[in-house]
Amino acid sequence: MDNSTEKDFDFNNWGLSKAWQFRFKFYEENGLPKFKPTAQYTEKFKALSFGQRFTLTSNIGACFFGPLYFLCVGMWRKAIVLWLLLFTIGFVILAFTGSRAIAICVNMAISMTIANPAYYLHRVKKSKSFNIFEGLF
Repeated sequence: MDNSTEKDFDFNNWGLSKAWQFRFKFYEENGLPKFKPTAQYTEKFKALSFGQRFTLTSNIGACFFGPLYFLCVGMWRKAIVLWLLLFTIGFVILAFTGSRAIAICVNMAISMTIANPAYYLHRVKKSKSFNIFEGLF
């Protein structure tokens, strides 16, 4: 059996925080949080505490800084697409509701939920895709 896979994914030696190590390990063992998750992912996710679920599904840096966060962690392709998507969604919400606050909240929610799987794919799977929803469908 080839041990190179285990060696490549020893996240302790990657210089990552404990939160990122937890996320990467969970994604590696159970897959990404797809819109229709697998039974294994659902079972393991339900077994986590509230704090662990929040750590796995949310990214506070991406919530407040959106595309700028994506740029800072090296995902410039996804940052461009995310900025265009958030601009479009914000424009549509503002046009229909007139509420800037709703547009900002929706944009923050989108950014914070797609950041973790996107960063996992960027760092571990070496993704160079412009698709911000890669791995989620």
